[in-house]
Amino acid sequence: MNTRALLLASLLVYPAVSAYTADSFRVRSLVPVSIQAHSETQTIEMGYNDALGIAFEDDAVFIRGVEIEIKPPQAILEYRNSLAWGLYSAPAPQPDPSVIDYKAVQLALNTLPSRLSFILQIPLKQNHGFKAGPYATVLQSIVDPAKGPVLFRLFPVMKGLPDNIETLRFVCRIKPLLTDEGGALLDITRPGEKHPISVRVDETLVQNTGEMLILKPGSHHLSIVSEEYRDEVRVFTVESARVTELKIELKDTIPRILVTAPENARMKVNGQETEVRREPFPVDPGTYTFSFALGDWEISRQLTVEKGRDYAINLKLDLEISESPEISDSPEKKE
Repeated sequence: MNTRALLLASLLVYPAVSAYTADSFRVRSLVPVSIQAHSETQTIEMGYNDALGIAFEDDAVFIRGVEIEIKPPQAILEYRNSLAWGLYSAPAPQPDPSVIDYKAVQLALNTLPSRLSFILQIPLKQNHGFKAGPYATVLQSIVDPAKGPVLFRLFPVMKGLPDNIETLRFVCRIKPLLTDEGGALLDITRPGEKHPISVRVDETLVQNTGEMLILKPGSHHLSIVSEEYRDEVRVFTVESARVTELKIELKDTIPRILVTAPENARMKVNGQETEVRREPFPVDPGTYTFSFALGDWEISRQLTVEKGRDYAINLKLDLEISESPEISDSPEKKE
């Protein structure tokens, strides 16, 4: 078997032989690519010995993988098995357009197929759902975006390439493949001393309210129950690959009363003269008698105040005016 055949054979058995070995290599140029959950498909032109430095942003939690599509120029298709592609993790130094020499851990290596399009899918999660086929290659290992960028490169593996190889451009399209999930962040503020609360989302108990909740897109039900705070119930919506922030300010269970009355009205509470306040005021749970006086006119009502409830007392004099179908000029009965 000649040298070229040995090289091609070693490339074709990835990743069993060559995976996870450290390689040193030089690229002609490197293009940095940032992958975010809401990145559009990025189109980049590469040369035959160029590389992509793929970095992941913080919202990679909603990305199940990355898809790289390479469209070779027509002129290179007849040079079968002349080029290869490689994927690497832990590149050193960090991918930078000003750097051409790298050392990195090889994840996969193979020849570039002689067809109009080659697709590589890189899973970032265990349950990614990708399936290899005639036109798509799925990386056998899982890439952890938290461990830093990966490097994808093209390079020649045989001599006798076309004379214009330096000017030929490979069209590369790279995009994130998203999960069918979104997130929710709870920002719960408690007045005074922090008392225990029970938080449920869709009837499921939330163990750590400081962590982002991963949820399916759509409407969700939030409930907060506590002995020391008023119950809170919210309905919120989660969008795919987006984070919904919910700010909840819990209120104590002290009842409050708001009184609205004319300025010259006098008020008594349980027989004691009390100032008519223009703002809500706290009271203890129990039964109260509210008495109001306007001149010689008086009225009293009893109110039972419960813990965790607010009440509004509205005193008003009502003047009713309506249209009459017929009003007689004289009160005397007409003959």
